[in-house]
Amino acid sequence: MTEPVKVALLGCGTVGSEVTRILLDDPGELAARVGAPVELAGIAVRRPDKHPELPQELVTSDAAALVDSDVDIVVELIGGIDPVRGWLVSALRKGKSVVTGNKALLSEYGDELAAAAEESGADLYYEAAVAGAIPLLRPVRESLAGDRITRVMGIVNGTTNFILSAMDSTGAGYAETLDEATRLGYAEADPTADVDGYDAASKAAIIASLAFHTRVTAATCTARASRASAPPTSRPRSRWGARSNCCPFASA
Repeated sequence: MTEPVKVALLGCGTVGSEVTRILLDDPGELAARVGAPVELAGIAVRRPDKHPELPQELVTSDAAALVDSDVDIVVELIGGIDPVRGWLVSALRKGKSVVTGNKALLSEYGDELAAAAEESGADLYYEAAVAGAIPLLRPVRESLAGDRITRVMGIVNGTTNFILSAMDSTGAGYAETLDEATRLGYAEADPTADVDGYDAASKAAIIASLAFHTRVTAATCTARASRASAPPTSRPRSRWGARSNCCPFASA
């Protein structure tokens, strides 16, 4: 019988809970796609008592021990840099593949993670870090490897895109539109990283590093807050056929 692929999941928020559901609800389809059974070996969360819906035998608050256990893949959905950086570098150096959407970590320490993966032969995947479900990073890294990319520009932050688009269509002010975005789930409880441009800067750094084959960090990107880009009302611009949006721009 084929040995199962054991997965450690770090974090179980909105995205992590869906990953858990997929891994637990339809193991047969996953096995058919992967070519081996996929087994969820453990779920690390900060406060296990806040997750009564999860199989309690899988839940732990000790992420480091879970990463160090007998698992093949570490899926990281916690975010932030430390202590996540240490866990993932350790996993990669031990030959465990890593899947992460952690743009803050990748934009600052992506080269360290890549070096650890290359050293052990492990895989490092981070497609979800930029543009979510849109296939972007792998095509840039692989399909366009023989091309010379000179410019990258696009909308990469859903929160500011919603806010500025809603202001444009309704004429509402910035503060009330941000409140609406939070209520609808487009904005985090603390939207600072989104509305002050840090999220877009991290994504721009990741894309630029791949597109231009050079090291770019979020610190080297100039970020501008969406609140600074948003006028009290967007209606006057609508009369001219113009719209507001935040578009990260990178040029070789």
